[in-house]
Amino acid sequence: MNKKYVLFAILPFALSACQSFPTHLKKNEAMIVETQSPDLLQTLSDYTWIYQSSEKLPPIVLDLDAQKRIFIKTGCNNLMGAWQFDGKQINTAPLAATQMLCPPEFMAQEHTAFQFFNQAQLNASINISNPVHPLLTLENKAGQKITFKGEIKPEAKYKSTGEVVFLEVSPNKKPCPTDNTQQCLQVKQVKYDKQGIQTQIDQSWQVLPVEIQGYQHNTKQSKIIRVKRFNTKPQTATPEYAYIYDMTIEEEVAPQK
Repeated sequence: MNKKYVLFAILPFALSACQSFPTHLKKNEAMIVETQSPDLLQTLSDYTWIYQSSEKLPPIVLDLDAQKRIFIKTGCNNLMGAWQFDGKQINTAPLAATQMLCPPEFMAQEHTAFQFFNQAQLNASINISNPVHPLLTLENKAGQKITFKGEIKPEAKYKSTGEVVFLEVSPNKKPCPTDNTQQCLQVKQVKYDKQGIQTQIDQSWQVLPVEIQGYQHNTKQSKIIRVKRFNTKPQTATPEYAYIYDMTIEEEVAPQK
């Protein structure tokens, strides 16, 4: 690729404007509950919660992280703010949102999510009869209920924070090293400095022996993507990695042969 600069997406970690809670939430009471209910709180933050309202729409994805930040992917704009748990309810501060135009049905879903989660008091219950995919049911003051299916976060699954890695992905696959009847991705590792300027790229392609979870490959495009890499066997001398797709940094149409 000819591009040497990359524009990183602005991540919603600076939430100082969204931290004020409504008066119904008393912080000291929430802290007491957190001390008394560590398992429930751990479950809330260990999973990503997914609600699919329609096959025609992207899912609503809810992330309640351990730093008490809430992130909501709506299929259009992303919502972000802060949350606390008082033992029965998830309470949210006023939400901020990215600003992007989307198809009307996507924006309608975003509006629904904003109305449900903004400065809300949500009764919360978790069904863990299926520990692989627990269910989180939230109910607002109007009696509207939404049930989310849990997907364990890789940080919880692999008990580590993971390493952020940038990979250039070739449009062409090669036979997998462990099973040549299967096709695997070819990748090069890319490095950037703090200003987002590309500083290094591997000279040769490497065949990745595992899939990049969440990544949709396109044989007509070359891409540079950001992934999180987790060592699944940290106790062994030879690491084995799992790769989780995060976002696409650059893409261009591959030359036709």
